[in-house]
Amino acid sequence: MKIISISETPNHNTMKITLSESREGMTSDTYTKVDDSQPAFINDILKVEGVKSIFHVMDFISVDKENDANWETVLPKVEAVFE
Repeated sequence: MKIISISETPNHNTMKITLSESREGMTSDTYTKVDDSQPAFINDILKVEGVKSIFHVMDFISVDKENDANWETVLPKVEAVFE
């Protein structure tokens, strides 16, 4: 799975990351804690310091950061999960 694009959202604490693969079905999930039942890439992103939650639907995720975190530090670590 690869990142197709990264877009800012109206919420300065959220980035939309479009992925090269679509999720099966029309379901969505919000993740806030690492759990073995979740996809590995979701858990890897949640382990990044400053990441608060992830919303996953169709072919994108929305990554929310903590208020005191900055994207200059968080985003490269999130991108590294997909390398």
